[in-house]
This record gives sequence, structure tokens and C-alpha cells, in this order.
Amino acid sequence: MEPMTRTFAAFAAALLAIGGVFSGDNKAVQAPEPLPVVVVEARAATTTTTTLPVGARCPQWWDLAKSVGWQDSEMETLDYVIWRESRCETRAHNTTLNADGSTDIGLTQINDRSWCLPTRWYPSGYLQHLGVLSSVGCDGLFDPATNLKAAKAIHDYSKETNGNGFAPWKV
Repeated sequence: MEPMTRTFAAFAAALLAIGGVFSGDNKAVQAPEPLPVVVVEARAATTTTTTLPVGARCPQWWDLAKSVGWQDSEMETLDYVIWRESRCETRAHNTTLNADGSTDIGLTQINDRSWCLPTRWYPSGYLQHLGVLSSVGCDGLFDPATNLKAAKAIHDYSKETNGNGFAPWKV
């Protein structure tokens, strides 16, 4: 037997021995269906960085404020409002200083009587009317995202009606 023929014979015998070409009853073995190809693409993580001014007092809330609609041009004043009103504390709750008995709630100290309690114009409350708060009452304003979203709605209302969005905070 020639070397090439011997090599082929040995290869064929090996395949038969391991069952790669024929099953036990000498029928051809069907190749399995091909598996779908899944391409996984790796991408670098992206991060957003906010450049803070030197005097920023509540920078931990800047990215959240921007995510609920505050503009870069409003951030320094908003930072001042948050610092002055709550010292950056989400649970700040003024229950004693308002002569009319109303209270101020959360980061931006939103007044309950003015913005989230029922009035004759907004029977469920102004912020509820806008969909910022889902139920009567103001407890949702202790949540920082809700408080900043509510403050943005109040800011925009004030800007539209009297030209100064920060007027409710006397800035």
C-alpha cells in the first residue's frame, strides 16, 4: 500500500471508530443545524461630567437637576436656592416659620399651601394638576428628583407670568 493510501485508510478507520461519519447502522449522520451567530460589541462606558463653579455648595444635586430639566444657565442660582433653603438636605421641613401656618418642604422648600394643597383654582393642587405629584398632599416633595422637578415647574410658571423664574424664592 502506498503511503498516501495508508494515511487515508488510517484516517477513515479513525473516523469510523469514533463514529464521526457513520452511526452504528452505517447510515450517514446528519450534521447539526448551525447555531445563530451572536455578535457582542464591547463599548467604553460613557460618563457625563458637569463643570462646577468654584463656589458650588450643593454639587451633589446638579446632575439630577439637569436630568429633570434645569438648564446650565440656571444651575448657579438653583445651587444658591438649595443651599439657602435647605442646606442641601432632602428632608428639610419648615413647619414653624410661616405666619399663615403653611410649611415648606424638601431641597427647594416648596410651600405646601401655594403649590401642592387643594385650592379653588386647582382642587387637587397645582403640582398634582401638572402631574408632578400623583396624590393630594406634599410628602412626595421629600424625594429629591420630585422636588427638583416641582421646583422647575414653579420656576417655569413664574418666568412665564412675571419674567423671573426665581421670584418664588426671592432671589
